[in-house]
Amino acid sequence: MVAGLKMEKRYQMFTGLILNVSRCIQKIKNSEVAELGLKGKQVQCLFFLDKMKDGASLTQLCELCAEDKGAMSRTVKELTAKNLVYVEESKTQKYRNPIKLTALGQKNAGIVASKIKANLLKVTQGVTASEREIFYKALTQYANNLNAICENFGGKND
Repeated sequence: MVAGLKMEKRYQMFTGLILNVSRCIQKIKNSEVAELGLKGKQVQCLFFLDKMKDGASLTQLCELCAEDKGAMSRTVKELTAKNLVYVEESKTQKYRNPIKLTALGQKNAGIVASKIKANLLKVTQGVTASEREIFYKALTQYANNLNAICENFGGKND
């Protein structure tokens, strides 16, 4: 019985902490980029495109941002309407065309990157480099294990 309570406590702590972290990240992203007229989901896209000078395909962005093609297509469409990204059209399939930042997109991506850096410094206060390394190693293992479990549910990770 004690082991059961211990397991329940671990479940409660794990899921509670993960949900809280996720909510906080979304709230911070939305608040920090509201002045730029952006939404939280668009932050990830700008962040990764800023790192990829040759652009990224929709498929690559889906993987990097952990979004499905429908959601990422909407995000790219919104960013295109804001003149922050453009799709370099070619005769290849639509999902392979590189998506790149415009000059305005580069400026906004720079602002986003500096906001991310400032918040990351706040978040990691009081955590040593060795603690951070252990945390990321464990969290990566949790994520891998959860992905493996999700694959048993028809391959859907959402």
